[in-house]
Amino acid sequence: MDLISILATVILLTTIGTLVVAVAAYAAFKMREKRKPKRHDPTVPLHGAREPVFLTRFIPETTKPEVDGGEPSVDKGEGVR
Repeated sequence: MDLISILATVILLTTIGTLVVAVAAYAAFKMREKRKPKRHDPTVPLHGAREPVFLTRFIPETTKPEVDGGEPSVDKGEGVR
């Protein structure tokens, strides 16, 4: 076999392997979708998005603007005399 036919065989086998892995991943995804909880689970709400079970939402405190218009103080480089 020459180099071209070897490379063509490698590319063909890689493509077929990729397609097999893609089909297996899709089948696993569909099987996982079928395993959704069917009984009443208190952690899953009936309507709306799922909420985190163990985490609490972090809401940062809002800062109030400075009295002089919100501009940060700038050092004018005068130094100590």
